[in-house]
Amino acid sequence: MTSKRNPILLFILLLALIVPSHLIANDRTVTVDEPWWVISGSNYYYALTHRDFADTIYDYHPAVTTTWMVTAGMVSYFPEYRGFGLEYFDVRKPNFEEFLRENCKEALGLLRNSRLFQSALILALAALCFFLLQKLIDYRMAFLSITLAMTAPFFLGHARLLNHEGMLSIFVLTSFLGMQVYINKERKSIYLLISGAAFGLAQLTKSSSIVVLGVVGLMLLIDLIKNKNFSVNAVLSVAGNFALWLATAALIYFILWPGMWVAPLKMLEGVYGNAFSYAFQGARLDVTEELQPASFSLSNGFEGILLYLKNWVTSTTFVTWLGLIFASFIVFSKDKERLPAPVKSTLGYLFLIGGLFIVLFGIAQGRNSQHYILSSYVCFDVMAGIGWGYVLMLAQGRWAGLRQKAFEIGFLALLTITQIGIGLPYAPYYFTYKNPFASQAATYGYGEGLAEASDYLSAKPNAQELRVYAYNGMGTFSFFFPGETVVFKRVHLIEEDFITITDELRNSDYLVLYPIVREKQPETEKIFRVLEGVVEPEKVISINGLEYIRIYAVAEIPESVFESLLGK
Repeated sequence: MTSKRNPILLFILLLALIVPSHLIANDRTVTVDEPWWVISGSNYYYALTHRDFADTIYDYHPAVTTTWMVTAGMVSYFPEYRGFGLEYFDVRKPNFEEFLRENCKEALGLLRNSRLFQSALILALAALCFFLLQKLIDYRMAFLSITLAMTAPFFLGHARLLNHEGMLSIFVLTSFLGMQVYINKERKSIYLLISGAAFGLAQLTKSSSIVVLGVVGLMLLIDLIKNKNFSVNAVLSVAGNFALWLATAALIYFILWPGMWVAPLKMLEGVYGNAFSYAFQGARLDVTEELQPASFSLSNGFEGILLYLKNWVTSTTFVTWLGLIFASFIVFSKDKERLPAPVKSTLGYLFLIGGLFIVLFGIAQGRNSQHYILSSYVCFDVMAGIGWGYVLMLAQGRWAGLRQKAFEIGFLALLTITQIGIGLPYAPYYFTYKNPFASQAATYGYGEGLAEASDYLSAKPNAQELRVYAYNGMGTFSFFFPGETVVFKRVHLIEEDFITITDELRNSDYLVLYPIVREKQPETEKIFRVLEGVVEPEKVISINGLEYIRIYAVAEIPESVFESLLGK
């Protein structure tokens, strides 16, 4: 098959190719969700250090792995935080940032450290996935599968952020590969335990990973059927394996979530009750008050599924498209020498897992953010890597000159570098990538561009004394800006609270608006209409040809604008 040195060499090359993309300039953007989790994670750290274990739940995700990353960031950046006796900060208010600055610390520093711990975890698990995958398929396929998945723009854009989805997708992949190795290669308990532990971590990240439970059960059932042994002992053995796998996941879930130590029912109700309520009733339990199965409904048939698929196409590179086409050849191939049995089953299960995430979020009610199916992206990118690896193997089988190690390594590196290069023009906002045939990105208006607005205003001679009224400005702008940030809240536009808007605007030096979200948030037209044609912005910031930011000097805004707002 190959010498032992080849996988080791490729392992080193793999890290050399994927690590820089995950770490370089990882503090150049903050998205709208991250301030919430920075504060939640800090509250989690405070609860741990004060043994308030019942206060370690903040949302239905449950995002415990994310709050652990912030806890690690806090320990490395501001361990003294636990001793101030401040109790807990509101995730919707800027008091946390103010407190840090009063103590000569910056929220951006805490976020940076937290992201580094998260990246280290993701990269370590990527290496583990390569180790597991090369046991199942050819090492060249395994290499391309992991490198293409880890450097794909949409995945990279989210994995670099303090974002549950990046960790979730790598936990899901690890869990599947561990079980696949156990079933098809080595019946060692360590692989079963790895798979179960990864599933436990996935559940601690987001409850949507429940789809893995069904897939693993299916894998064990199919294995039983393939062996054609339906004796009592065989059935009990499979049931015992599934029980051990599930017990490992439950143990990880219990150990790593202190809330489970003191209030397990509260934690589980908060996670699964809210998750099901949101998915099928469109809101959390504190809104719907209770689960009412009779009222459960799916949203618009297959429209949600088609929307996710459409957005996947627009945000996926041609490298992945071609790889998936090549992977489809494997399904019909009878080349058992290059394609041992685990290759086809691995492709099949990856397709199933990716498809289940799309179906799950496509038919459920609630929000429809594209990053919810990031696990699908990773599964499909891994499949594409297998397809590219098969093409390389076919070429090497036909032309002896291509079997040289220099060519092989060069091809593997070049294809990965191509994947990296496709996303580079979008750095550091990799998640805004769209292929050349797409009219717009699947994800935009997530906070990107506001760091540039902060850079512009921070260059003012008196920046520390400036007061800026910034739309979506909590964290996205305020983490970077040395002066005072007043958050222009979307709810004020929705509720038409123009008295608050005009008061806060009059008392500010600059207004920062976010026109990129005009289509998604039509209520913003209420402020744009009164400004356009009356006052010109001092600065307009565009990204990839799209207008993202308008910065107005409040002193240049005429009184007629305020009168128009109050007249509404």
